[in-house]
Amino acid sequence: MKVDQKANPQSPAPFVVGVMKMEVEGRDSQRFNEVVARAVSELQAAFAQEPRLRTQSLAFDGPHLTPGAGNYSPLDFLEIGLAEKLERDLPFLLIVTEVDLSSSSLAYTLALPSPLTNIAILSTRRLDPEFWGETHDTPRTAARLATLMLHSFGHLVSLNHERDIANVMYSLEGVEDLDRMGHLTTAQLERIARVLPHEANERSARDDKLMFVGRTLVRDAGAIVRAVARANPFRLITRMPTMLAAALSVIIVLLFSAETWDVAHAVSMPQIVSFSAVSLAVAVFVLYRAFAFDTLLSRNRRITESTVVTFAAIFLSLALTLLVMFIFFGGLMYMAILTVFPQQLMESWPGAGEATTPIDHLKLSLFLAAMGVLAGSLGGRSDSRDLVRGVLFILEDT
Repeated sequence: MKVDQKANPQSPAPFVVGVMKMEVEGRDSQRFNEVVARAVSELQAAFAQEPRLRTQSLAFDGPHLTPGAGNYSPLDFLEIGLAEKLERDLPFLLIVTEVDLSSSSLAYTLALPSPLTNIAILSTRRLDPEFWGETHDTPRTAARLATLMLHSFGHLVSLNHERDIANVMYSLEGVEDLDRMGHLTTAQLERIARVLPHEANERSARDDKLMFVGRTLVRDAGAIVRAVARANPFRLITRMPTMLAAALSVIIVLLFSAETWDVAHAVSMPQIVSFSAVSLAVAVFVLYRAFAFDTLLSRNRRITESTVVTFAAIFLSLALTLLVMFIFFGGLMYMAILTVFPQQLMESWPGAGEATTPIDHLKLSLFLAAMGVLAGSLGGRSDSRDLVRGVLFILEDT
């Protein structure tokens, strides 16, 4: 439902949910456009119970994307959408395409919401009954798309899944489930009304960007923490096997080097701690540059709250991931030093002195862990950007 601000000056400022068509293959543009237009009208009707919400139809023509194994990467659409959302000053953006979307764990996916960026990517490819061997049905396809839009929007405003198959937030397993999903409870509508101003992240600034960033980090600390928890540093590590292999290769070589034991004996604990902190900072920066999106400012040099939250969550997720790796490697090396190397070898090996005390072992463990994290970050740049970004940005496979 559109809100007429001129007719009612006292009406609340609307939160716009942009619906952007991204047609890739263009095999039947007329049918695709008709389905999306009808779905947007139904979505507007569904928003009637929340007067601050309205839809806006948009289009992005001709993105040049390359499919992999027959499907297209949702993160390609997300990267385009992030720039368009910033440039058009949209609190929420639903990207609709007609091609199949790839999934990390399923054969395909119908939609992938990204609460961190307030963007969702949806595919109409399998919504039409004709895809499953039945007769083409535009109204039914549009109704399914409208339900899928509302379901995805629900994730963007932090609604949880429901067990009731008639509820819009049912954890759908197949396309047919969309035919039975149709309503939101009073509690869900109240939650939307309550969290909408915060989840919309509509604030922006052109001047005093540093001050704006600082206020945003304090105000949205909870949202950033939730995004980091969803990314899960332990899960993120498993998506970067090259990083782990590079780190372990360097650590093993250094561990069996006499010069490394000399370093552990000669340097002080403050020096080792400083070296470890600098190594972690450099490693975080290297991975951040590899996996973060490039778009930060709009063409008029304006920065938005959602952008600050997104990039802060990325940075913190990567920092915690490397910290977990540093702690793991440090503990592993300390256990290896105590159990693998005999006392006689440690007394005769170093040239600068005997690195046999617990403090020497601790310094050596920290040094090896720091070198491993630093080497791992350089090797981790070659890991799949889609896999890592999928963990950082995408909530679930729908």
